[in-house]
Amino acid sequence: MPEDTLDVEHITDLAEKAEVIAEATNRRAEDVLADLLDDGQANMSAGIDAQRPDFLDKAQEQAEKLKSLLTTLIPIILMLGGVAAEGLGVLDLTSWGEESMWDEDPNNPNIYWGCMNQDATNYDEDANEDDGSCIFPPDCDPDWKYEDNSRRVNDADILVAFKFYDSEDCDITINGHFIISLVSNGELYDEDTIDVGYFSNEVVVTQEFNDLEDGTYEVLVELHELECNDGTCSHGPNWNMDSTTTIQIEVIIKGCMDEDANNYDEEVTEDDGSCEFDPEPVEGCTNSTALNYDEDATVDDDSCEYPPPRCDITLENITLSKNHNASWVHYDLNCGDESTYGSEPEGFNVSIQFWNTDVNETETLQYLVTSHYIAGDEIDTKELCLDDLEAGTYDFHWIAIWEDEEGDLFNLLEHWESIEISGE
Repeated sequence: MPEDTLDVEHITDLAEKAEVIAEATNRRAEDVLADLLDDGQANMSAGIDAQRPDFLDKAQEQAEKLKSLLTTLIPIILMLGGVAAEGLGVLDLTSWGEESMWDEDPNNPNIYWGCMNQDATNYDEDANEDDGSCIFPPDCDPDWKYEDNSRRVNDADILVAFKFYDSEDCDITINGHFIISLVSNGELYDEDTIDVGYFSNEVVVTQEFNDLEDGTYEVLVELHELECNDGTCSHGPNWNMDSTTTIQIEVIIKGCMDEDANNYDEEVTEDDGSCEFDPEPVEGCTNSTALNYDEDATVDDDSCEYPPPRCDITLENITLSKNHNASWVHYDLNCGDESTYGSEPEGFNVSIQFWNTDVNETETLQYLVTSHYIAGDEIDTKELCLDDLEAGTYDFHWIAIWEDEEGDLFNLLEHWESIEISGE
């Protein structure tokens, strides 16, 4: 950097930056400052510890530590010093990602550091200087094993469960799918393909086959490896598992096996306690109209008790009388007695209505309503009167209406036609 571009304030900033980097990389602050003054980067391009090729292995490790440490120090530095991140150059130092500071030598752009050993897993064909970073696959011989735990579940179902694993834990990655076959009587009964994708060291697989028929089943397992390159995959080696599990399926039909039960089923092979039998007889009154009706009774024991009998309403006699301006009706309603029904019967509330109309019965002129409780058959004449009648010819009507215990309506009706009233 030309000297005429440096000033005291800028050098002070670089010195503060050098202190932070030196602490993170175990270098002297003077050497780091020399780097920053040389090309603006802490790349050991200057100072007494200027970089030589055999330093790169250690520097790569230190660089990763520096990134982690600076991420932690940034908020502390900002808080204590109140200095913007750009002021310390922190953003420049931590923005390592797609390219490493060691990929190219800024002093010699023709050198590209990397792993040049073709047997390494990180071999870089573009590298022209080896940086000692080569990583080699482990010296391990995998021993793949198959551990089968398949079994019958839920009477007619088979759960296939197994673990395919490397007993040496060599971290070898496999990509593929398992084909699980059920064979019965030498013939394929059912088959499923389970895609497990990539796995290393071990993979656990479970698959259930349901509603199987009676028979003996063999569980066969194959692993088909897939080899994928440039987005296309093809079949690689196949693995046939040495272990074969044989499972006996005997379909169990549960239900009632008692021949005396209402729900006996001759196809049932295991009784599940669901048998249903006719209930024990329960004696009692089975007539729902009785006062002591028992809804749980199944056998009537003649214990039913009924309400007292209701009598039948009858009209013993009825007469219509009149004078010059009035008309009245006399009537006697009876309802029987103990001699008729064997016990004292209950009576009825009866509504009595008496009215008149003109001879054409087109208009009700006068109207009377009363009611009586009718019981027994003793003579009990009642009277209703329509008075203040004007001279004319009338039709007179009388009706008795009652309702029985079932809610049905009954009536007795009488009428008299063309009755002359003088009106004098």
